[in-house]
This record gives sequence, C-alpha cells and structure tokens, in this order.
Amino acid sequence: MQDAEQHPGMAMAVEFFGSQVKLVEAIGCFSQQTISRILNRENDPSAELAVAIHNASKGNVPKWKIRPDLFEAPVAENVA
Repeated sequence: MQDAEQHPGMAMAVEFFGSQVKLVEAIGCFSQQTISRILNRENDPSAELAVAIHNASKGNVPKWKIRPDLFEAPVAENVA
C-alpha cells in the first residue's frame, strides 16, 4: 500500500518487484537505503535510476512515472 507522501513512481516500482531489496537486485545498482530515501521523498530519483527501473521491468514501470520532468509519456495514437 502506498503512503500518501511516497513517490508514486517509486512505489509502483517497489510493488512491481515485491520489495526494495528485490528492486535493487533487479536493477543491479544503487542501494536499498538509496531506494528508501527516494521512495520517501528525501532524495530525488536520477534519470539513470528511472531508466534502470524502466529497463529491468521491461517497461512495466515506465521511466516517465519516475521522472515526468525528464521523460514524456508516449501519446496514444488514434486508430480508426
């Protein structure tokens, strides 16, 4: 369950992988403490972290959910 003060994109990543430790293992860099600080909005996520999570989750946790200021969500195409 997401705390109202938590970073929504990071909360999505932790939920997707199952825990902060599993997230760290999946991306192969950063520490659990770093993830915790970002999740609880003590630090901002880097672009590198956003891309690592995006890639490790095969796009299930999109980089624009973690850094919407740097990455734009793709625009849905209208298909008639």
